Amino acid sequence: MKKSRFTSFGRLLLMTVFAILGTNFAQAQTFIGGGGNSFWSNADNWIDGLKPEGMFSEATISADVVVDENVSIGTLKNAGSYSITILSGQRININANLDWGDNAFVLEDKAQVVYQDPIRVIMKKHVSAFDADTHLWNLFASPMREDITPSTENGILTDPDTGYALLAYNESAANWIDYKENPFVLELGKSYLYANALDTTLVFEGTTMGYSATIPLAYHTANGAFAGCNFIGNPLPCNAYLNRSYYFISEESNSLIAVPKSITRSIAPCTGIILNTNGPEETDVSFEQMPFSQNLGLEGTIEITAAKSNAPSLVLDQAILSFNPDDDLGKLAIFEGAPSVYFTKDGNDLAILSIDSVDVQPLKFKARENGSYTIHFELQNLSPSYLHLIDNVAGNNIDLLATPHYTFNASTTDYSSRFKLVFDPHYGIEEDGPSTSSGSFAYYANGQIIINDEEMCHSASLQVVDLTGRVVLSEAINERDVACNVSTLSPGVYLMRLTNANTVWTQKIVIH
Repeated sequence: MKKSRFTSFGRLLLMTVFAILGTNFAQAQTFIGGGGNSFWSNADNWIDGLKPEGMFSEATISADVVVDENVSIGTLKNAGSYSITILSGQRININANLDWGDNAFVLEDKAQVVYQDPIRVIMKKHVSAFDADTHLWNLFASPMREDITPSTENGILTDPDTGYALLAYNESAANWIDYKENPFVLELGKSYLYANALDTTLVFEGTTMGYSATIPLAYHTANGAFAGCNFIGNPLPCNAYLNRSYYFISEESNSLIAVPKSITRSIAPCTGIILNTNGPEETDVSFEQMPFSQNLGLEGTIEITAAKSNAPSLVLDQAILSFNPDDDLGKLAIFEGAPSVYFTKDGNDLAILSIDSVDVQPLKFKARENGSYTIHFELQNLSPSYLHLIDNVAGNNIDLLATPHYTFNASTTDYSSRFKLVFDPHYGIEEDGPSTSSGSFAYYANGQIIINDEEMCHSASLQVVDLTGRVVLSEAINERDVACNVSTLSPGVYLMRLTNANTVWTQKIVIH
């Protein structure tokens, strides 16, 4: 009896599955138009008023069609030489087969087509005008396997030709090539800096790469900080994911925005980025249509943005403290006048620093112009119980969980090791040790630090700490010898810590 019940249940289950699959496979519909418009979404444009839907469905196009919604289709056929246009912001996924002949898909700005094999497309990218107020630059990339020659027909050149600027980055020499002086073609996966005096639409026509592509990277040691700087771009006709940290230019075209590797952040078609390699051993990167499956360790980040207080839209910079593994990104500074906020690791300046856990993290800042600056802190997927910013120059201590920003005055002559982020409320405090105090207990003269009060020096020790938190001098002192030789230290601002059996005194001092 049990066997009969299970057999009946199994047959019923199989019949249900085949019925579902049969329904999907039976969704072979034909687009004939005639519904008052050419929209895919209009059921009146389909025979019997039924649109095909799902990855097992089939659509035959017998009239010009406009894709005005996101579409997932199994098989797509062109019954003649009909056109298909995908509107801005919409996407068509072709999951199985495409029978389209030599006809091209027309993709409006920010439209997408997803198919595993190369196809013919005409892709468009809108570019806003450059003017005295906006100074809009665009970093675009060609998604075509064939080289593209700039022309007035594809909208890149203008007539007269003084109305545009087109630049290519030369990785070997770390400089820019001006198209007007040395014409070049647009290559797959490379990005180009572009501006136009008018609102315009760039048009790219050719063959795509499918939904994955690998782009080579250059590294030239002689270029110093720009040794691994590569201007590349999305080589796909759809949103692409990159398992790598990178930069893009902000919408205001005034700063570089660092992007940590993420399974949630994609790069739009025809969009250029800037990637700084990890060294000569990193020879290429791969763009994928689907988010990568490996665990990226999304433990969280702290995004730090610095801006000049009286002109925040004109001078911006960003750095990210990442708790994700292997996410370091070298620091690039290509905008004049912008402040620089960054981390340092192994002698290299970084825009993204990846750490596991930390009690204190030095944060560097460099002003390009004298003035007032504001640093903002934004926590992503991170909930520390304690996070303070210490200003080593002004002596301020800011609770970033209560006030996630800090305004301060800075000059171009300030030392870069100005700040540190503290995650441990007990950092720098001996729980069972002496009490702490601050104030002036010493002064600097003729290469020496001299203690004011001999009683403070009884069985005491003096530490001198630089602005990165590194102890650069540590000596035992006593009441008979109240001076400490610091003539070997570089000029700058230091923190002194004098400790005896009862108290710890701290004081800033300038050595010159």
